[in-house]
Amino acid sequence: MEKQQLLLELHQMAAAGQISRQEVLGFFPPAIPLPEDSMKTQMNLSEIMYYLGGAIVFLGISVLAYQNWDSFSSSLRILVTLGSSIACFITASLLNRYEGFKKLSQAFFLISGMLAPLGLNVAFKESEIDINSDTIQLLIYLILTFIFFGSLWLFRQTILLFFGIVFATGFFHFIINLLVGQNLQASDYTKIWEYRIFVGGLAWMILGYYFRQTSYKAITGALYALGVLAFLGSAMALGGWQPEQNAFWELIYPLLVFGVIFLSVYVKSKIFLIFGSLFLIGYILKLTGEYFSSGLGWPLALVLAGLVIMGVGYYAFRLNKKYFSRPV
Repeated sequence: MEKQQLLLELHQMAAAGQISRQEVLGFFPPAIPLPEDSMKTQMNLSEIMYYLGGAIVFLGISVLAYQNWDSFSSSLRILVTLGSSIACFITASLLNRYEGFKKLSQAFFLISGMLAPLGLNVAFKESEIDINSDTIQLLIYLILTFIFFGSLWLFRQTILLFFGIVFATGFFHFIINLLVGQNLQASDYTKIWEYRIFVGGLAWMILGYYFRQTSYKAITGALYALGVLAFLGSAMALGGWQPEQNAFWELIYPLLVFGVIFLSVYVKSKIFLIFGSLFLIGYILKLTGEYFSSGLGWPLALVLAGLVIMGVGYYAFRLNKKYFSRPV
């Protein structure tokens, strides 16, 4: 059958309603979207290069200030640090007005955000204000929190949300410092640090979950990773080490770890699965080192721990294969 005759018959059948468009298209293999995927890869790579370049610019400014700090006047010190932060922020604001430069503007927001705390601290110090005061640091992070969350409302850039959360966390840190005062022992300060990191990590995980279905979902991975690391790391530290271990935290820690691993399925996050598995392995090794570090019990405990770790690895592999190796 010739091509023209076949097309004519298909046209007549379609006009008579004997065949549908979907039935015809069903004979064609699915298109392979290589150009689109390649463009996405290039865009992602360009974003990485923007951020990497921004980080190198920040490093260059920091090295310049470090090498020439003593020869700089007070005004020049403020100009190099706070001035550079403001200049980068203005540049990012101007670039953000143009669709083709929105990604590049994020790199300048990155430089500005990294320089801003340093710049404000230098400005206060050169103004002969005691920057070691918790009250002054609280003021600095309050200013930064308002600036970056306010800028988020104007520019809708994810990097501004990230810095806003970081500075709000710093604000929380110095509030705790003011509340607990300066008359505690070093061990008490250590515990307070562990508790505040635990709370901060939990807060970052919750924020990551909140933003996962918003226009700022790109931040979810970073919030999950940093949040889980802080949450499980501080919880393990709160358990202490023999002979000063905390029985409550040592008993509750497996529940927290398994909770994170099972939560990975619910939130569809490999980050939770990977970090949960790694911290579970760390907890197993910690227990063997604490309670079986002498005599024949130590080698036997290591053997058992190795078998358990293999089991954890197999279980993590099964979870990954079942829930993350297919589109969700």
